Amino acid sequence: MAFFVKDGCRLYYEDTGGPAPTLLFLHGAGGNHLSWWQQVPVFGEEYRCVTMDQRGFGQSPDVSGGPGPTALATDALALLDHLGIARAAVVAQSMGGWAAVGAAGEAPQRFWAIVLANTVGNLSNPEIAALRQKLVAASPPRPAVLWQAALGDTFRKTHPVRTFLYAQIAGLNAPLPADFRDQLGRLTTPVDRYAATRVPTMFLTSDEDGLIWPELSEKVHKHVPGSRFERVSSAGHSTYFERPDVFNREVGAFLKAHRP
Repeated sequence: MAFFVKDGCRLYYEDTGGPAPTLLFLHGAGGNHLSWWQQVPVFGEEYRCVTMDQRGFGQSPDVSGGPGPTALATDALALLDHLGIARAAVVAQSMGGWAAVGAAGEAPQRFWAIVLANTVGNLSNPEIAALRQKLVAASPPRPAVLWQAALGDTFRKTHPVRTFLYAQIAGLNAPLPADFRDQLGRLTTPVDRYAATRVPTMFLTSDEDGLIWPELSEKVHKHVPGSRFERVSSAGHSTYFERPDVFNREVGAFLKAHRP
């Protein structure tokens, strides 16, 4: 158990140690560092795995009047600096994609690969924005409870025990500010700017994701030359949790292809 302080904010992280190439796991808004319990034991056999409670989640409460999600990217870079890690790969889910995309834009040389799982990090251009608006208009209202929107129907029906566990992990987070989603939505990055970083990128999505739709992930993927696209069946917005076997296999193969 360890903390580091950035701009007055005390951020919690866990580090498996080891000299291998590093993987930094960045959770979504329905999770925290515990979300990766099905990944760290697997990837820890080959990589140094670092997880963190991002600002405002788990054991990392934001400071009063703090920057909120605008600091996600610089928090991730600060953690790498704190640990003396020159280069890492990022495995990011949902909100974690904002941190990954922002950090890569700030310092692309710090990353040897990025996995954007059920997220596009709000990468955008007029074509992508138009598709997002179309998908939003065609989608049913989102549940008021965030974690309920993050699991697919198939998983919730067939895995009630693990659904309960997901809810318990999410329940360790403090309530989000009322305008959190609006703050996050305003943090957009031009997709061409991200593509120019040339960081090897994988877009992993799933067919029951009603938050970051698979069609949106595929559209963004097509604007990032050289990126890889993978669509998983029978999973919702949290493929890493719902189908960890497939997630770990596909992400593992991508990372192995780009491992320094």
